[in-house]
Amino acid sequence: MSGCRVFIGRLSPHARERDVEKFFKGYGRIREINLKSGFGFVEFEDHRDADDAVYELNGKELCSERVTIEHARNRRGRGGMMGGGGGRYPMRFGYRQSNSGGPSRYGPPVRTEHRIIVENLSSRVSWQDLKDFMRKAGEVTYVDAHRSNRNEGVVEFASYSDMKSALDKLDGTELSGRKIKLIEDRKKHRYMLQMSSTSRYQTVVMSFRVS
Repeated sequence: MSGCRVFIGRLSPHARERDVEKFFKGYGRIREINLKSGFGFVEFEDHRDADDAVYELNGKELCSERVTIEHARNRRGRGGMMGGGGGRYPMRFGYRQSNSGGPSRYGPPVRTEHRIIVENLSSRVSWQDLKDFMRKAGEVTYVDAHRSNRNEGVVEFASYSDMKSALDKLDGTELSGRKIKLIEDRKKHRYMLQMSSTSRYQTVVMSFRVS
């Protein structure tokens, strides 16, 4: 499965399968763990979970070693099909804050104007749980949980239709024993429009000066 496989570099020789499984706990269902000498591979069922693991866990410690977590690449070598991280994305994701979610592929989380506030969120719900729940409505690009306010989350969608679908389908539904309330964040929308207008104005001014 393309995109579902993750490469683990600088793996401690003392690391066992149960250590790796615990390290990736909370990032989705794992299909297979394959450990080699000094490196290994983990295959997820969903490529989005593999994305999240790369963004969140690259550079973290596993069995007292700071490991590299990258999307595995398959290539035809002398001994057949081989996979490896190969350093395509070395430490690229280390700046990402650990409580944020819903990233785009191979880059920081994508921020959009299609944002909703989630109220009455159970303290047991992590951002990963919230992300998975909101995926029922559409493509999620960014998630926060309990950061600004306890029992409150933030979800941003790739499109207005996905956000509208979440509001229609998931408002008032139960998540971890609580009925959540979803509210469209119109302040975010107005801010994005203002920034867009400012950018267009600056472009016009610069063009005028050049001409």
